Amino acid sequence: MDETICSRRPFEQFVLLAVAELTIEGETPVQSHVVTETIEDQLDTVARDPFGGVERQAVVSALGSLAADDLLSTERTTSATGKGRPAYDAEVGVKTIVETLLNDDTVGPYAERLQTTV
Repeated sequence: MDETICSRRPFEQFVLLAVAELTIEGETPVQSHVVTETIEDQLDTVARDPFGGVERQAVVSALGSLAADDLLSTERTTSATGKGRPAYDAEVGVKTIVETLLNDDTVGPYAERLQTTV
């Protein structure tokens, strides 16, 4: 599983860490808009040039890709307006996610911060 996590694009790793953080906080399963908000709050922890924000569609795409590779599980939840929405949960252990990404040049600082809470 470590190899699967390491082979992901940096943005997907960032999304995976956001889901791990939300799991630590007991907020899963989590919908894409919550993951997007978490990512926006954590942009400063990622070692990269800042970009103009996070597109929710990019987060949705990353969540789908991570779920397709069995890193996340998906379930249907109901939104406040009564619509069915996919929600995600870490399929692999949070400790595995965090430890695998600790030494990554891009998302390592975020993983390091999460390590203190795992």
